[in-house]
Amino acid sequence: MRKRAGQRVRRRCCGSGSLLDWITWLQEWGDAFYPLAFFWAFFEGETFVIFGGMAAHLGVLDLRLLIATVWMGSFCGDQLWFWLGRRWGNKALARFPAAQPRAEKVLAWLERYGVGFILVFRFLYGVRNVASVAVGTSGMPWSKFLFWNFIAAGLWAFSFAGAGYLLGEAAARVGEYGPKVLVGILLVVALGFFARRQFLRMRRRGAET
Repeated sequence: MRKRAGQRVRRRCCGSGSLLDWITWLQEWGDAFYPLAFFWAFFEGETFVIFGGMAAHLGVLDLRLLIATVWMGSFCGDQLWFWLGRRWGNKALARFPAAQPRAEKVLAWLERYGVGFILVFRFLYGVRNVASVAVGTSGMPWSKFLFWNFIAAGLWAFSFAGAGYLLGEAAARVGEYGPKVLVGILLVVALGFFARRQFLRMRRRGAET
């Protein structure tokens, strides 16, 4: 089955050397991508998940397995941060004053939007890990956070893996130059995330000064 997928991929690639090397690696070691995706999603990893969705469209990764993997990685990561917040959150925040304003903002959003905030905080740059820690300090019942965090992790996994798959589909429709377009899209997405992070980091530093 993997060989047939590889043949389909090669027909799509139309001789792009560097891309073929990447695809060959995924064909041989693609199973190693799933644990990497789990640990990446455990900490954050939107770009990595989009990349995986593109690879799934090429037929070298299983989209359903990718979604399940990053779903569990994201869920477990935020459950850990929530537990750390419940156990040591206030002390930890006191030792890191830079995180205090974000934690206060998270608690204000949680009070205002409730469960809605838990469903969307993964999509908000700079607050994901702080959010789970802060929610842990809020006194929210463990079972309630576990339930809604599981659903939120699934929404996140479907959104970014699906976005990567659709980007792969769009590149494939271009035809002969599809693989190059795919690589270009990946680079643009990665640069976009990086630029956005740098901009928000600089703005936050300016606000602190």
